[in-house]
Amino acid sequence: MSNSADLINARAHGEHGPRIAAAPITWGVCEIPGWGEVPGVDHVLDEIAELGFTGTELGPDGYLPLDPGELRHALGSRGLSLVGAFCPLNYRDPGAFVASHEFGVALAHRLAAVGCHTLVAADAGDARRSAIAGRVTGADGLSPDMWARYGEGLADLARAIAPLGVRVAFHPHAATYVETEAEIDAVMANTPADLVGLCLDTGHVAYGGGNPVALARRHAGRVWHVHVKDVSAAVLAQVRAEGLAYPDAIGAGGFVPVGDGLVDFPALVAELRRAGFDGWYVLEQDVRLGPPWPEQSPRENAVRSREYLLRQLGSGA
Repeated sequence: MSNSADLINARAHGEHGPRIAAAPITWGVCEIPGWGEVPGVDHVLDEIAELGFTGTELGPDGYLPLDPGELRHALGSRGLSLVGAFCPLNYRDPGAFVASHEFGVALAHRLAAVGCHTLVAADAGDARRSAIAGRVTGADGLSPDMWARYGEGLADLARAIAPLGVRVAFHPHAATYVETEAEIDAVMANTPADLVGLCLDTGHVAYGGGNPVALARRHAGRVWHVHVKDVSAAVLAQVRAEGLAYPDAIGAGGFVPVGDGLVDFPALVAELRRAGFDGWYVLEQDVRLGPPWPEQSPRENAVRSREYLLRQLGSGA
């Protein structure tokens, strides 16, 4: 490499060191019905590639092509890799165990068919936790027996899909039953370290009152995938003071371009570097597009976030 800028660019394109992807949620593509305006697939993939990202995630079921051949073409023709897929599961309800397991296994088969190795598992959440997202207390969580059952479900899924070359990275998510630091620690404590890793979503951890840097330090060897996201201090204060519901908080700009919010990314990158993290950094900014939400430009957001992250990854190189 001729200079430090070339080194940073090489890292971003996976020649060595960190790799940077962008997820469809940055363009307002969400699995929740009625979330907002949804841009077309070609538009989103074209912009992801044009902006210099080399990977993306699957997004809501059916947004990207379901046929593996069509999906490989849609991504490969743009120089993109599929780096993960969000997989909401309900291991809180014994009656939902089988359906959750089967859904996860089926998704893992789709991922394996296109060379993707990370299933991003998450709790499916419910209306109760959505109503108190960002304001969860210890009394709002699961019992020890439920945590043990939850861990068994995740471990069973991880064992079932391991022969496919796909592993489970668990994603803490606001408005679900794994939002706070204590809840994240409970998932880690109830799952085998060699089977279930952590998808560290910096924005959702901060939204839930946690410290992403502390979590990265505490679970250093289990951070397999990182969602790079930042949180608006002003909107989060409104959530806590006024009880603003999670979907409304996102529409109001709850997540902001990386570097504009609460998360200490220089410290986070340093922590992940010390841990030897070599997985994907997936830039995300959860937004809702179209009226009545304030106007946003996903392209401009993604450019700002990518440039900021590249600066952090370049420091200390």
